[in-house]
Amino acid sequence: MALLASTKIIASLQETVHFVAEDLPPYHFINGQGEVDGGLVELAQAVADKANVTAKIKIMPMARVLHELETKPNVVLLSWLKTPTREVYFRFLGTMCHTSASLIGLKQSQTPINDLDAAKRYRTGTIRGYYSETFLKQAGFSEGYELILVSNYQSLWNLLFKGRIDFVLTNTLTLEKELNALKLDPKAIEHKLLLEHFPSELALAVNAEFPNELANRLQHALAELGQSGQQQAILERWKIH
Repeated sequence: MALLASTKIIASLQETVHFVAEDLPPYHFINGQGEVDGGLVELAQAVADKANVTAKIKIMPMARVLHELETKPNVVLLSWLKTPTREVYFRFLGTMCHTSASLIGLKQSQTPINDLDAAKRYRTGTIRGYYSETFLKQAGFSEGYELILVSNYQSLWNLLFKGRIDFVLTNTLTLEKELNALKLDPKAIEHKLLLEHFPSELALAVNAEFPNELANRLQHALAELGQSGQQQAILERWKIH
């Protein structure tokens, strides 16, 4: 009884960290039993355990995820693409996993390209305000000419499938989920060009108000999981690379 009471006291004294993420299988999602699940959820729990904190993990729409991150001092975004602009305003605590970005086109289209400059002969679409807009503009793409910007992924994929743009710049994370939601055939598209210089790190992120000592503990915990091989084992179990 004394041991049980001591365990409860220790748990109650642990700091609570609120991890937030969007619904994105197999990384973080709500499973068939209504529970938070996913490879990065398991990894976040392992980070919390090693840092001796209590993890509360919630799945919510991305707009709310960003609102929580920007306005609350004890929130950690579970996986966020690490870009130069975001590094100015937010602290990144370490890489959870990597993704890749490509120019995606229809298999049936005759649009051979070997590099990003060659893509300027065609029309590439992406979502306004995303880092992909900045990336393409820095590469010399001009809005209204080689670059078509839209407000959401629904418009983006419909433009591609209707032949109004030639490529979509996107990462591999949300590709299949978005196409399935629109009832578009994932088999109709292919990767035309892998963008090797596009940011690929999906990292833990906190705002400037997040306690520094706690951030350091989480950062060190994730680093230790990486060094021990436990992080890689979790990612491999979920087929995340």
